Amino acid sequence: MKYELYADVWFLTNFTMDSLALLITGKLLKQRIDIKRLLLGSFIGTILSIVLFFKLDDYSWYQLIVHFLVNPLMVYLCYRSKRKKEFLGQWAITYLAFILLGGILEWSMQNINDSRYFAIYLVGALLFLATSGKILSHLKRQKETIYDLLLVTREGNISVKGFYDTGNLLIDPLVNQPVHIIKREILKEQIQREKIPVRLIPFHSLGKETGLLEAVTLEGMYILKDGSPMYLKKPVFGIAEEKLFQDDKCDVILNAKSMES
Repeated sequence: MKYELYADVWFLTNFTMDSLALLITGKLLKQRIDIKRLLLGSFIGTILSIVLFFKLDDYSWYQLIVHFLVNPLMVYLCYRSKRKKEFLGQWAITYLAFILLGGILEWSMQNINDSRYFAIYLVGALLFLATSGKILSHLKRQKETIYDLLLVTREGNISVKGFYDTGNLLIDPLVNQPVHIIKREILKEQIQREKIPVRLIPFHSLGKETGLLEAVTLEGMYILKDGSPMYLKKPVFGIAEEKLFQDDKCDVILNAKSMES
């Protein structure tokens, strides 16, 4: 069986699909969209795909190169992201959009006379893309609440991970400072070696109406936020058992007032 291939039709179809996929990605991930970059990325991606199709005899190689080299290049040219995880998220959504838009095109070619099925497929695909984008945005926001911390003590520094928790509003009544919660094992050796004074502060929680929490004051803490460190002088840390931390993603639960400048 032979097929007739019209290069101009193929170019216009793929260029339109690529541009639409990149546009959908930008909207779902709330990225700044530069129309010139978007069109440039789509144009280069489409041209490379056509050239490779005619130059390569092995269709498997063509598919691999287009999916894992041409498409990522197109995404990069459009959004110019320098952060690896951000770029991978953009590529994932764009790739998903390619697949679904390709399915819409094939469906419309086979069922062009029945607009009802086409409309159902189109709405379903767009809803799926929107849901995927919201999930990725949520994961991105959740990831952004984890910060690299540098605890400053008299004898040195300790690198840990901190989770910014809007529900932690504990205040030390003695010095009127926000209290961050830290795993006991992180400061255990430091407290003993530097003889850091440990005191008790009252706290309230859902599981326990009132109680006393061991607390210490360190020399300082750096919060590495958006590439620029934020320094907190004399931060107060409540010492908690490991069971308070549901996983190993963080060692410190930052107070909700940590980011207030």
